[in-house]
Amino acid sequence: MTSSASRRARLSVLALTGVASALVPAVSAQAATSGAAAAHTSVAHLELFAKAPAGMTNPDDITRLGDLVFVTYQNDAGPTGDPAGSKSDVVAFDLRTGCVEGHWTIAGRVDGLTGDPRHHRVIATVNEDLNSTLYTITPGEGTGGLKHYTYFPNPAQTGSDGANGGTDSVAIGRDGTIYVAHSNPDVSLPAPNNAPAVYTIKLTGTTAALTPLFGVNDKATVVNPAPGAPKTVSMGLTDPDSNKWVPGPDGGTLIQDSQADSKLIFATDLDAKHPALHELDLTNATGPTSVTPQLDDVTPTGGEGRLFIVDQKSGSIYTLDTDGYARGELFAAQPAPGSGDLANTPGLKLINEKTGVATAVATDVKLQSPKGLLFVQGHEGRHWDGHGDAQ
Repeated sequence: MTSSASRRARLSVLALTGVASALVPAVSAQAATSGAAAAHTSVAHLELFAKAPAGMTNPDDITRLGDLVFVTYQNDAGPTGDPAGSKSDVVAFDLRTGCVEGHWTIAGRVDGLTGDPRHHRVIATVNEDLNSTLYTITPGEGTGGLKHYTYFPNPAQTGSDGANGGTDSVAIGRDGTIYVAHSNPDVSLPAPNNAPAVYTIKLTGTTAALTPLFGVNDKATVVNPAPGAPKTVSMGLTDPDSNKWVPGPDGGTLIQDSQADSKLIFATDLDAKHPALHELDLTNATGPTSVTPQLDDVTPTGGEGRLFIVDQKSGSIYTLDTDGYARGELFAAQPAPGSGDLANTPGLKLINEKTGVATAVATDVKLQSPKGLLFVQGHEGRHWDGHGDAQ
């Protein structure tokens, strides 16, 4: 557990550009000379929140709406919606008890989930590599609470290697702006080959209208350039994946992970016509330098609270008490490597936002392949012992 002095030191704001314009307060600066988890030497205790309901497998993304926690179970559905007839189950759990409170079935592979409290709904994106579509779920309305939207324009693009592109993680800003990752963008388009990396979405009727926010080859300032390397680069993103919106000035900050590229992109000045972009290149605290992190979900915490962790291979959801971690620490999920991935060890990690070093968090439960992360601030999200007392 960090000392109070360490906590105060780590509450300082990380100025990405070295000027007054900086990341939002929820994203803290960390000591550049040490790993992000250097102060956390003890083994973190995980509590079981919920097991997979019968017949459901491969949980992935997680979000919250009011007193409900929503999780998508992708079952056997692939990233393009194949095989034919495959489906995902979206399950709502009670935030405190872990009991199932709702269930919706959606054709294809639901990959992105986010709660939209302004409209009392959950937004779900389907099929992240191709044949992508979007649904909204309104609790309390039964099957009538499921609404389907068609993207316009289609996020798929045709290059020399065929059609590529879908939508993945989705986040919502304080003003209601919806941000969605353009996953699997086509990397073989004619020059300048600057496919969108992130879109904003406007829902009208049954259409989800897409507007590019920034492109895969847009220029970004590198937070941690190597000695002698340029400080401004074309990002070269090939795999925009999970994202998280963090409140702050000028529209807040969108943290966008590019999983296969081992990069985090921080988009600030979201109120402007073009956001300011900063690239953080990731490395592991230990192991060969050729194996860089290929992270799934990322989320900053806020001190006291609970971090919900979806472990895909075990099918279980766990929680971690974050009281011993400083406000703003950036947690990340490193899933088990699949075919073609780098040989990363699955587990929970902390990211140093100055150096890009990812440090493993030791846990008393071995996570087999962590995916979705959800931070719930304060006392909410704790299990109850049945006598009115939080455990």
